[in-house]
Amino acid sequence: MIDIKMIFIITMFIGLLFLAASVIASLLNRKRFKEVCQLYKEKFGSLPDAVLLFENVNSLYFKGAYGIKTQFIIMPLLWNKSSILTKNDDKDFIRGLPKRIIRPFYVEAILGLISIVFFVIAGILMLAIKRGWV
Repeated sequence: MIDIKMIFIITMFIGLLFLAASVIASLLNRKRFKEVCQLYKEKFGSLPDAVLLFENVNSLYFKGAYGIKTQFIIMPLLWNKSSILTKNDDKDFIRGLPKRIIRPFYVEAILGLISIVFFVIAGILMLAIKRGWV
């Protein structure tokens, strides 16, 4: 029978694998991000301020800044709402971009969400082990 500590270790390992996959996907999305930015500038005149602030940040340096930078793309894709960081009503524009451009952003976001789920499960398992619930 598998011990609860082994389940914790496996869960953490799977979470780390999905996190690494998310980081790799974000690195592969650099070119697409620049393409979206160029199309956005052509349509709306300028990029959102947060994008300009964190323009040269990638996910290897600071995942939070990268998340803020890409929020104007991710918010319309996942929640069908314009980002709070932009003044433009751009959700239809972002959702209307070619699938070859936006599909990798879906993949990146889903990989990140899956890793968070595994880390939360691992945290609950760790708490259960420490408190002696199992």
